[in-house]
Amino acid sequence: MADKGKHGFVRSVRRFFWLPRDMPRRPAAAMPLVRAWLFALAVGALFAVFTPDDDVLTPSIMTVVLWVATLDDVIKGVRHRWPAFLISWAVGWGLTRLSAKLPGLGDSHWYEFAAFAPTTAVAVAMFVGITRLPQNPRL
Repeated sequence: MADKGKHGFVRSVRRFFWLPRDMPRRPAAAMPLVRAWLFALAVGALFAVFTPDDDVLTPSIMTVVLWVATLDDVIKGVRHRWPAFLISWAVGWGLTRLSAKLPGLGDSHWYEFAAFAPTTAVAVAMFVGITRLPQNPRL
């Protein structure tokens, strides 16, 4: 970090939000995100089995694992990165709220796991799908 000079941190933060115009933007690779989703499912299942029913860690852990994976793609500079990140997680959050209203879902971690597994899958699919949309040519 010493070789970046006095304003190195500011440049790093600026690049996080605004990529240079000449930087190529590719779609997000689906397989690393699918692997992260499968890992989140495994972690969520372990938490559902081994934590008491009064903890709420199962959905939080699953969501954090996938946020980190998609945020890694955002940092790499995939196409439509911020809209893809925000829209995919807004849709995932909305689906989670809808699934919480379904009758028959109890207070067990397995019910939370059953609600969060498909909604996180939809969020990952939305992220990958949005990054595959064509990019507008800059004039």
